[in-house]
Amino acid sequence: VLSGFYSSDGIWQHQTFEEEKLNRAKEVMDLLSISELQDRAFSSMSTGEQRKFLLARSLVNDPAVLVFDEPTSGLDMSTCFQYLEIIRELIGMGKKVVLVTHHVHEIPPEVTRVILLKEGKVIEDGNKDEILTDTNLTNLFDWPIKLVKENGYYQAMPG
Repeated sequence: VLSGFYSSDGIWQHQTFEEEKLNRAKEVMDLLSISELQDRAFSSMSTGEQRKFLLARSLVNDPAVLVFDEPTSGLDMSTCFQYLEIIRELIGMGKKVVLVTHHVHEIPPEVTRVILLKEGKVIEDGNKDEILTDTNLTNLFDWPIKLVKENGYYQAMPG
């Protein structure tokens, strides 16, 4: 996680870390509940652990915006929901989030704006509840889609 301060692949002897950076790394690891990973090699981590580790590397720098591109791809259902909960917590902390996904169930209730892209062009842009409709998603994916909304989450099913 400390390597995030230098955007480096690992930690090198010439890199120094002041107490402030050490404390920040610990704080972020505690936030993401990954303190037990601090002495493990990246290659020995599960995909879910790797995702949290990479997020921690980003968070040590307190970025203004976090960009997630298909953040739950390859994760099992439990880990997927845990990771989405982390994204919700970050939004709740005031972090700006850009989330790229093909799966509407990944869109947290806290997200208010949605942009639909098709073949590199914006086809819809606006309030989530106005944009996420059966008609718009059917047009986007060229397949009949029925949306169900519950507890602020959407789920797509064949229409």
